[in-house]
Amino acid sequence: MLQTTLATLDFVNALEQHPSLFFPFMCYTETKLTADAVENIFQVQLSQPGSTNRLEEARVLSYWRDYLLYLEEKEASPFLEDVLMFGTGLKEVPPAAIQPQLVFQKNFQFPMANVCTNTIKIPILPSYEEFQAAMDYGMQNSPGFGLP
Repeated sequence: MLQTTLATLDFVNALEQHPSLFFPFMCYTETKLTADAVENIFQVQLSQPGSTNRLEEARVLSYWRDYLLYLEEKEASPFLEDVLMFGTGLKEVPPAAIQPQLVFQKNFQFPMANVCTNTIKIPILPSYEEFQAAMDYGMQNSPGFGLP
């Protein structure tokens, strides 16, 4: 029955003639997560251009990018996968339909996440060192639904 349905759309023929085009969609491949990939997954929510908040957010956004590069090179926890787990509850890159958000928050020392809305709220801190320490602490002390 399935084969008949797929034949109706000429899917089987297309699959047989162009298997390499369908491979990424039909076969799982484990790829190493990169800082660029994680950065591109999260949609950044910025304040109005020219506002004081926007200037602070731009500074902290550079901390975020540096932090992802730092995690990419690290050999101990937290890892880039931990960022995904923290913000989405997933260990791997989320499906295209899931667009996690990166939000800036004032008056908080540590990052917060809501996996129901796929949101990470990062603190606006004065230095990269403080930001890195806060992010490390926040992610290492979040339970991640008790998953290893």
